Amino acid sequence: MKIRNVSACDAEQIANIRRQDRVREELLALTSERSDEVVLFINSLNEYDRAFVAEKNGNVIGAIFLLASCTEKRKHSATIEIMVDEKFHRQGIGSALLKKAIEDADKVLEIHRLELLVLTENKTAISLYEKHGFVIEATRKKSAVKNGMYVDEFMMARIRQEARLNVN
Repeated sequence: MKIRNVSACDAEQIANIRRQDRVREELLALTSERSDEVVLFINSLNEYDRAFVAEKNGNVIGAIFLLASCTEKRKHSATIEIMVDEKFHRQGIGSALLKKAIEDADKVLEIHRLELLVLTENKTAISLYEKHGFVIEATRKKSAVKNGMYVDEFMMARIRQEARLNVN
């Protein structure tokens, strides 16, 4: 497996992953996820965003997006979104993708705060995030709908400890 930068050519495979039942349910994605929408999303990424895919035998098996905040008062923070093909769950793919995104956030972008949302019932993902230094900061009650039911989400964040505020 290798981790590489995302390309618009990956859009169809990413859309296919997002449509998988176990992935879609946790991402709250739509069954109608279209590859042209993914192409538009990939093309909209700016110089401060990062997107990587995990590839095995020429096939995309996971993706991670690090979306930097564009506002002046929040430019030190970014949001993480991650997905892994359901056939490759629990094989270290998510961990490898998260490690790569954190490395870029810390060393290249000098992001101080990484944050994400995860359904409170997704124990596997929560464990992965905690392994990489994320902590639960809040519970968003009934913030999403899954299978026709209201569900809660955790807001989790990782603060880069060595970061220093450099205000001009």
